Amino acid sequence: MDDKVAVIGVSQTKYEAAKRKQDLYEMIFEAASGALNDAGIKIGDVDSVVLAAHDLIDGRSITSMLTATPAGAYRKDEIRLGEDGAFAVALAWLRLLSGEFNASLVVSWSKLSEGDFDVITSLNFDPMFYRPFGFNYVIAHALQAASYMSRYGLTEAQAARIVVKNRAHAVNNPLAHLQQAVTVDDVLRSRLLAWPLKELDLPPKSDGACAIVLATEERAKRARDGCAWIKGVGWANDTYYLGDKELWELPSLALAAKRAYRMAGIENPLEQLDVAEIYDISSFHELMEYEALGFCKPGESGRLVDQGITSMKGQLPVNPSGGALSSHPYTAVGLIRVAEAALQVMGRAEGHQLPGVTTALAHGASGMCCQSSCVVILSK
Repeated sequence: MDDKVAVIGVSQTKYEAAKRKQDLYEMIFEAASGALNDAGIKIGDVDSVVLAAHDLIDGRSITSMLTATPAGAYRKDEIRLGEDGAFAVALAWLRLLSGEFNASLVVSWSKLSEGDFDVITSLNFDPMFYRPFGFNYVIAHALQAASYMSRYGLTEAQAARIVVKNRAHAVNNPLAHLQQAVTVDDVLRSRLLAWPLKELDLPPKSDGACAIVLATEERAKRARDGCAWIKGVGWANDTYYLGDKELWELPSLALAAKRAYRMAGIENPLEQLDVAEIYDISSFHELMEYEALGFCKPGESGRLVDQGITSMKGQLPVNPSGGALSSHPYTAVGLIRVAEAALQVMGRAEGHQLPGVTTALAHGASGMCCQSSCVVILSK
């Protein structure tokens, strides 16, 4: 049984507001077949397919009955989870480590243009205690952002600088949904949705798909364009009820990161990581994630962005692809973070490639207020 697993192929569609010329199945097929081509293998070489998709987002029950085939799972061992795509990577990694499989195709997608995302996310809340108050993802994340601001004195302008940074990075990513730079004033003057979150503090609603190929060591060594080795993985879940936890902290992410760091031998992430691709659920959440990931002490995240430490030319660039604030095909976001981190390690991120990347972090999240978190460490 191999004890090493690597990313050997990556494919992403263009992320758009609405892929009207491409239906969901064509979009999924484009990503899945692209990842196989990138890895230099055929579908016959794959013995495991792992999907990440939400029935509510796809608008049907047991969505994989229709989406598994274009994702490459025809007559294949297929498994799906209703979580963010980063968790699908963790599941595929475990399956390969079991010794039962040699190569796994991981695929995730969302077509947010075909449904009302606000209404859909409201259905995630408890029907007795939360849903009658009109809760959806915007209100939940606004409560968490406000709690964080109150706890540590963070300013709206500091959060706005996160948007400015990520949108500036996206200008160099041809696949990004939003490729226009913005200013702090643009963010602060954008439409208020739920204080303190304004329209530009939140990701767009995007259509798109992403796929990667994972392989065991023997297969990975034959990869056509190199590979990115998975050195550490960690995941954790927090309570479902918002009122049962302190909203100014992200305990599931802190625990997931601790587990991934221990496995990868990372003791000082700010010094040992070369790049991080994290799920910027909102501009405020990226700042919160800096602390949970150990990039700084609690309450010091504003300093990192003020000093440009997480910009492209900073000590630890965060989201050089533009992050979710530039492209947000919901369920696929965490898989995109893993894909982008792998491309950085392999030196294939093109216009947003950083020099000398050897170790990268990818982060995905699921549920309201980062209820569940997954961290993946990739290495050259």
